[in-house]
Amino acid sequence: MNCPTDCQTEPNRFLPNSARLCAGLFLWHGINVPLVSSKSTSSPSCIARKKRHSEVTENVASSKSQADEKMTYFYAELIKKREQLIPIILDSGVSTELERRGAKMRNGQWSGCVAIDDYEKLVETHIAYIEAGADIITVNSYASSRLMLGPAGLGNEVQQINRLNISAAIEARQKTRANVSVAGSISHVLPFTDGVEGAKQQPDISPEELSDCYSEMISIFENEGVDLILLEMMSIPARMTPLFQCANKSSLPIWCGLSAKRETPTAPLTSWHDTSVSFEDIVIQACQYDFDAIGVMHTSVDAIEPALVAIKSHFSGMLMAYPDSGYFVAPNWQFEDIIEPQALLEYATGWKKSGCSIFGGCCGLGPEHTTALSKLKSV
Repeated sequence: MNCPTDCQTEPNRFLPNSARLCAGLFLWHGINVPLVSSKSTSSPSCIARKKRHSEVTENVASSKSQADEKMTYFYAELIKKREQLIPIILDSGVSTELERRGAKMRNGQWSGCVAIDDYEKLVETHIAYIEAGADIITVNSYASSRLMLGPAGLGNEVQQINRLNISAAIEARQKTRANVSVAGSISHVLPFTDGVEGAKQQPDISPEELSDCYSEMISIFENEGVDLILLEMMSIPARMTPLFQCANKSSLPIWCGLSAKRETPTAPLTSWHDTSVSFEDIVIQACQYDFDAIGVMHTSVDAIEPALVAIKSHFSGMLMAYPDSGYFVAPNWQFEDIIEPQALLEYATGWKKSGCSIFGGCCGLGPEHTTALSKLKSV
């Protein structure tokens, strides 16, 4: 299926060069899969992207910094808002909103196959968030890496699914003519076990396998025109390190979302997946890399403030916060005791006073929460 993307409606962008990600094959569950390479320029879309890149870079002053050069048009507009101290609004849960709208949640892969199961619903979901006031819409790729799709025998579908995921977000932007950024989501999540609460999956995977899977996703993001990469639910140190190393080599801006939990209101914060790992430890690990923003996500609202405090003690860049609400019993989100939009806004107002500049919602939260958070721009 061809991506329904009309390149002519998109403003000029700095499309990054992913040549640093080597072309070739790697083995996953017995399937040889080609990595995407920016050296392949035979398709019309690749030629068009190279032409746009050439047209833009010819007009760039030689004094422009490397950080500026890696920005797409849309990301540069996003940073202008930050420089003007305007809060940046990230969308809320994409997968859970798809579920609320009736999209199929596949066993083990959750929302990872919606792009081929119900593409139009995916576009509609992105449009709903744009119309709610989001400045950033997130590609539905959290659960569609080879880590998730490979074990289900979908290894040959990984690149097609993720190109469609990106296409759906870009199509939504084009249809609304909105000045929004598209963030490619990537996580270290593994297939879920049906009926199990939370993501209780901890099998061992070699750093080499992890790096191959992460590099493939990053290469797709770079080649298909996302504006930034969003690392989501970072909480397992052994899986985080290869992802951080791969992401740090990308020409795209990287935002890192850490996940925390605490057993009681007065207990110390820990990693979401492993309570033996302190949250501060994963903050310190993330701060070793060149990320534009670091924040806390998929974390209960009452734990966001102390998590932001922990991040601020080690990081001076942009801070972000997007909590979840409800809980997960694979393969479905349980929409119970979901925080009211106004209550979320009240929490976020406090986070803003603490220096947070990027606000959104994670699992369980929808466009109504995005609408509420958009009010931060006028507070």
